[in-house]
Amino acid sequence: LTRRVEKSSWSEKVSKELAQADMKMKPGEYILVMIASCIVVAAFAWFLGSRSILLAVIGAVIGLYLPRIFIRSQRNRRLIKFNNQLGDMLSLMVNGLRAGYSTMQAMEAIAKEMPQPISEEFRRVVQEASLGVTTEKALDNLLRRIPSEDLDLVITAIKVQREVGGNLAEILDTISHTIRERVRVKGEIRVLTAQMKISAQILALLPVFLFFAI
Repeated sequence: LTRRVEKSSWSEKVSKELAQADMKMKPGEYILVMIASCIVVAAFAWFLGSRSILLAVIGAVIGLYLPRIFIRSQRNRRLIKFNNQLGDMLSLMVNGLRAGYSTMQAMEAIAKEMPQPISEEFRRVVQEASLGVTTEKALDNLLRRIPSEDLDLVITAIKVQREVGGNLAEILDTISHTIRERVRVKGEIRVLTAQMKISAQILALLPVFLFFAI
């Protein structure tokens, strides 16, 4: 199933989403999970709704989308956590560079000393580089797994420094201050909009609850 799915353009999109959510699954396995979720939720709705075909169909549709909703939720949660750790990561990297580390040695220090998920992602970068992948390609793969604007800024700075030279520690120190301010502002926005988001979700789900209640 995986071999057949990999021939389609949909497989690349699914693989990218799974990688961003850090789900160790192949596209074929993801399809099986979707099918299983569809059957289970449809059967549950069928029994709950006194063997109503309509409710079974509605449950099947909901079950089909549940894995995708879960993966997107995991991806967003992981991205927020990564962005929150990025400022501390840059501080550690700047200190390592000023202590005489190379860029790759500084990344190894991040992989050893930082918490998840940023340590795991930089461990992958170091492993790819040790297997012969160029540093630029390994960083591009990191950005593919973590679609973060802040990370894109950091990777661009590293690439430019490797091509034209310059004081990378000073550049990253400036970027670190910018990223910390952006994270602070984003956190304040999330706090201010959280109540409205919850209200909107409750209002959106209310018709569904009323439907089942009736």
